Amino acid sequence: MMDPDFCFHPNDLMRVMGTGQMPCLIDVCVPEDIAAAPWRLPGARHVAHGDIREWMQTADPARPVVVICQKGLKLSHGAAALLRARGFHARALEGGNLGWFDAKRPRLALNTGSAGIASWVLPAPVTAQSLCLAWLIHRWFDDGAEIMWVPAAMVGDVAARFGAQPAPRRIETLCSQAGLDYVPLVTFLSQIDGNAAPWLPLLTALPHLHHSSEAQAAAALSIIDAAWVAAREGAA
Repeated sequence: MMDPDFCFHPNDLMRVMGTGQMPCLIDVCVPEDIAAAPWRLPGARHVAHGDIREWMQTADPARPVVVICQKGLKLSHGAAALLRARGFHARALEGGNLGWFDAKRPRLALNTGSAGIASWVLPAPVTAQSLCLAWLIHRWFDDGAEIMWVPAAMVGDVAARFGAQPAPRRIETLCSQAGLDYVPLVTFLSQIDGNAAPWLPLLTALPHLHHSSEAQAAAALSIIDAAWVAAREGAA
């Protein structure tokens, strides 16, 4: 069994994936490994192992970091050690990307481009479905992604002018485009698209509590987090 001071177990990561409790995921795989297996853990961002010192200059040292390489060996352990030397709480993901993929855990397809999109455009006023789209982007693609809320008729034009990605109308479409085929998540999202999720009325009440689209989206995150965890545990 790997030392928990140095390794983060995949099961522990699965328990928080898709929630606000996720650690910062850093993928340090070399280009050859990425080309051979063009997938990445949801929410992970690529930082070349030689750029770790530069990355940590702007990173939050209070947020735990899990470093990922292809096999969970030298690159991830070396990068994690560098981070710990600078005061970060950092560990390597046990088994790396290959262990994660072999276990059929959630992943994003890099060749779709969804994992690297920094800005998204969504329609306002918000709906339960658009709030769930924002949750999917922030919890499974990039927690730092910019979401631009604009009048529905302007989504495509704004995206084109500002180099952003217009989000599709259906949540399942976005999930499919990203290659995010984790069955419990797909089932959860299909209930949202079909208006069959019993907790959706909670989201429709948010405009009564928060004026702006941004505030409503921020408030929705915890509600959808809780619904996702309940659905995931029920499917386990």
